[in-house]
Amino acid sequence: MNEQLSRRCALVIFAAMGLALLAGMLAWGPIGVDARHHRYADGRAWLGVPNASNVLASLLLSITGAWGWLATRASRWPTEVRQAWMSFHACATAAGLLASIYHLAPTDITFLLAHAFGAGAFTLLAAGVLAERVHARFGSARALAVVMLAVLAAATLVGLNAAQTRGVDLRPLALLEALPLLLIPSGVLSLPGLHTRRSDWMLLLLAYAAAKLFDLADAKVFELTGWVGGHALMHLTLAVMTARLAYCAATAATDAACDAPTQRQTSLNTVG
Repeated sequence: MNEQLSRRCALVIFAAMGLALLAGMLAWGPIGVDARHHRYADGRAWLGVPNASNVLASLLLSITGAWGWLATRASRWPTEVRQAWMSFHACATAAGLLASIYHLAPTDITFLLAHAFGAGAFTLLAAGVLAERVHARFGSARALAVVMLAVLAAATLVGLNAAQTRGVDLRPLALLEALPLLLIPSGVLSLPGLHTRRSDWMLLLLAYAAAKLFDLADAKVFELTGWVGGHALMHLTLAVMTARLAYCAATAATDAACDAPTQRQTSLNTVG
């Protein structure tokens, strides 16, 4: 199978799995949020800051996101790839700031805003991988605008549903947040990468899965450690993910040759 056909097959599988995930979420039912959701295991204050561990961990995500934006902007990666990563880092920075504000005084509105930008970041993460490994058009300004419109539509749908039913259903945003996980089974990561290795993405997606598990086990983690909750570890893990992407951009070759790797480099990336 030639490389172009492999890209098309991976894209078709990715789209099919996205539709299957959508059908599964529709069958699953609402993913709600109630008052208990705003109470985290570690609510301790520090220097007058409530929920200090969650606030500080969220701020760290903003710092790594800002570093990633600057590093990617300064890199010599192709425009489309650079645009996708810069957009991802911008969304991650905003998500971290909004999460910090939310943890200072938890409300449904700030919770939804933080999740909306988080969903945008994860969707742009998938777009960045597709731009590098499938086709550069996934990082074009038009494609990124479509991504952000999809995020806006999902957030609007969640907000309208909450206003009409007095309840929150996070499924539209959860669907977008899960998109990066489909990259592994769809085979996208097995395609040659010009600027990142397959092992980079495997580690990042494993870290993403770990972050979700930390969040689900918030109270249990705090009980075991006695000093940090699972929710704070989730934010820290996401910050490490973002920092890894920033490091990839910061250490990339700075000459124009990095835009056109040799056949040997492409072969090495294929086996990642």
